[in-house]
Amino acid sequence: MMIKVQHNTIKITTIEKIISILSYISMGIIGLLWLIVAHLKNKKLRFFLMYNVVQSMVISILLTILKLGLDIILSILGRIPLLDFIAAIIYYVISFKIIRFYSLGISFTAFELILFLLLIYIIIGILLGRIFYIPYLSNFMQKTMKNYN
Repeated sequence: MMIKVQHNTIKITTIEKIISILSYISMGIIGLLWLIVAHLKNKKLRFFLMYNVVQSMVISILLTILKLGLDIILSILGRIPLLDFIAAIIYYVISFKIIRFYSLGISFTAFELILFLLLIYIIIGILLGRIFYIPYLSNFMQKTMKNYN
């Protein structure tokens, strides 16, 4: 679900859209660098860009924690007799490539495909000047950034 930016009177610039998109693609690294440069120049980022930069970093951190947590759980289950079989099945299902483009050397697991389609959806929303809404995360971020700008 997309929501329009609350500041309808402010036009979102092309550079803000580009940095927002690059921030999601780079797992927040480009956005973080942009924040550092803005801080060094004593410039304040506008709401749209700040929101997308922070949200891309939070999403990346949450996905990393989820991946590490799953790896730890499967590693522990793999060392327990009788449960190692279940861990092997879970690992196989998670790592099974459902789409392969041999000519491009690209393949996707189900989770990677969902993340890729979600990224495309977010990018389209950014290009339309909308903010991607994630139920709990976006509510928290809107409360936190309410006084920003």
